[in-house]
Amino acid sequence: MATAERAAAFCRVLGSEEQQDWIDSGLELAWRVAAGHDGADECAAFLDSLVGDDEGEFEDADPTASPGFYAEMAVGLVGEALAVSLRPSVDRIETGYKTMRTLFSMVDFKLGGEKPVITRSGEPRPAPGPLVQGEMDAEDRALAILLRERGVADERLGEESTLTELRDLAGAFSNDVTPALEEFSEANNWS
Repeated sequence: MATAERAAAFCRVLGSEEQQDWIDSGLELAWRVAAGHDGADECAAFLDSLVGDDEGEFEDADPTASPGFYAEMAVGLVGEALAVSLRPSVDRIETGYKTMRTLFSMVDFKLGGEKPVITRSGEPRPAPGPLVQGEMDAEDRALAILLRERGVADERLGEESTLTELRDLAGAFSNDVTPALEEFSEANNWS
């Protein structure tokens, strides 16, 4: 859920009003289900309402050259959070992490002046850009919260407070990266 909450910033900056509404409603539902409220049928119905852009839209062009690509990726991550609510999957969670790092690496590349870095075999990998590093740090903080709460005696109370803390952390991160995403939009002449 936290990854999807962080991804929402892409949709809020680059998405349509319809996508933003879908994301906000989807996140509310995902967090509610994560807190233990029954919502499996509602999640399934909500996922069925997920309709992507026309598949042919990006056939001849670079899909990443459109703000819609980034918004759709964010919508997809919220869809993944809903799907994980129905059927937990470590692989899906890891895919969400990788997707976020990839999206932020594209933003870092653009905002960093689009300077390619080539490393030869045996050379150390370059340091991640500031947004990718921020995402990795956010992932680490979320994991630390989950590990810290793992042994809470009153599981229901621990779950609720942990989820609130995770959501607050992810929401703050989303707010923090919004200016960079707005700058990314301007740099691409999308604003």
